Amino acid sequence: MSKRTKEQNFERGAVILLASTIIVKVIGAIFKIPLQRLIGDLGFGYFSSAYDLFLPIYALSMAGLPIAVSRLTAASVAEGRLKDARKTLIIAKRAFLVTGLTGFIIMLAAIAPYALMTTNTKSDAFNVGICVAMIAPTILFCSYMSAYRGYYEGMHNMYPTAVSDIIEALGKLILGFSFAFVVLKITGNVAYAAAGALAGIMVGTIAAAAYLVLRHKIVGDPINKDELEASPAARTGKALLKALLVIAIPVALSSLANNITLFIDTFMVKWQLKNVMESSFDFVSNMYASSVADYNASAAALNREALTASNMPTFLYGIRGEAYVLYNLIPTLTATLGIGSVPFLTTVWVEKNMPAVKKTMETIMRTTAVIAIPAGIGLCAIAPNVMGLLYDGIAPVEIGSPLLRMLGVAAVFSGLSVPMTNMLQAIGKPMLPVRNIAIGAVLKIIVNFILVGRPELNIMGAPIGTTLCYVYIFASNMYCLIKYTGVKFNFVAVLVKPLISALCCGAAAVGVSMLCSYLELGNLIATALSVIAAVVVYFIVLFAIKTLTKEDIEGFPKGKAIAKVLEKLHFIK
Repeated sequence: MSKRTKEQNFERGAVILLASTIIVKVIGAIFKIPLQRLIGDLGFGYFSSAYDLFLPIYALSMAGLPIAVSRLTAASVAEGRLKDARKTLIIAKRAFLVTGLTGFIIMLAAIAPYALMTTNTKSDAFNVGICVAMIAPTILFCSYMSAYRGYYEGMHNMYPTAVSDIIEALGKLILGFSFAFVVLKITGNVAYAAAGALAGIMVGTIAAAAYLVLRHKIVGDPINKDELEASPAARTGKALLKALLVIAIPVALSSLANNITLFIDTFMVKWQLKNVMESSFDFVSNMYASSVADYNASAAALNREALTASNMPTFLYGIRGEAYVLYNLIPTLTATLGIGSVPFLTTVWVEKNMPAVKKTMETIMRTTAVIAIPAGIGLCAIAPNVMGLLYDGIAPVEIGSPLLRMLGVAAVFSGLSVPMTNMLQAIGKPMLPVRNIAIGAVLKIIVNFILVGRPELNIMGAPIGTTLCYVYIFASNMYCLIKYTGVKFNFVAVLVKPLISALCCGAAAVGVSMLCSYLELGNLIATALSVIAAVVVYFIVLFAIKTLTKEDIEGFPKGKAIAKVLEKLHFIK
């Protein structure tokens, strides 16, 4: 096709999305970590309360619906129905505009009940409500640009999605932090500053949507005029909309896989913590005595609100949010592999090329495991160092480190399960992951209800429920993939070898961290040396036990050059 970007295979497309996601997450960390230092744990609690309500709906727009468009576009191109592919974009823009408007209205309607349900006082409810109101319009713009992202991904072009992600993240960083800083200076209110940060996120999303619209008008798509005229007549708009919705509805539900525990925590955890504080505030305060004393001393110095039974749930939820920022890096990174896999796996599945189906699925799983398993184990290994380095105060270390350790375990299973959800969608079984996620969600709700409501566990109950939820989703998704594709995975190559490498990586991180603690070298040096040791050991073991093959590496951008270097170093043959 004319103007077509050099066709991207799965590995190349996945690396493009993965690289952009890493950049976006680094920018996000640069935004959220100084934001916590600016507005404190309580202010970050207000930020997290609104952001965690928004994020699952955001996921529907940014992760679920583009996959539906991507799959329909990829299938149309594979079948030579280029007019259908073109028309899919037109239909998707109209449909997603309605979806976005509906989500925006629902979020506005949820402000009052959500704020009142998760807080103890009217002033606290007002603070949460104002934060939710600031970020609610973002849903509309997310949904609209989802159509463009899915369309280009279906054409095997991941660059527009990657660039728009980076524009959105930069807008969040520059405008979000600036708004928060100015508002805090003017009002001295951490809740209003959190609302300012959320307004910056909204403006960043508007900028990303504008980029995609302008790019399509100026650059166009890879389909040239001759190819379009030679393709069969397009189906009716009604037929295409029905085909899109058949995929989009279950896919949109399945996209909550990465956010289902967040969605449950958003409504349940603060409500349960509110009940705990009404009867056991003194017990919990004594349990976290150092953190409470440290926060209250800082609050007094800055003339801010001290911790009480009414705002303690928001404070604890803020600590959970700080740990969740680090945990969420892992499933977000692996989700890009799943999103990138959909058009490629759809194409070979439609063509009934079963050897290619097996190869693609194993590549996805192995690449995912190589990322998710060591990253999760690494979080477990150096949780206190990371929390102490990144966040200000005693609470992130005292309260946040145990949360992050448990979330590190959860990250392994959530990181593996999200691309599996996308693979089931690609083979035409979108309702199976919906069922698996629903059962996992019920398990999470039960565990949350039992554990978070216990004063001695309180906020710690949430990551335990998250872990059990994703263990179930991972196991059930794996069972469904094997059953409905007939693919017999090489589990030693796909999972066992990455696990062995990751365990060695974790042991190195723990050993170096303990040595640095003994030598009293400080968090920065301890974290840096632990990460370096872990990475070096991981890659040595990874190549020593031949987890990645020469063919795997050659599939990545500049892969042949990298493979030649590794061959000279005798890492691969």
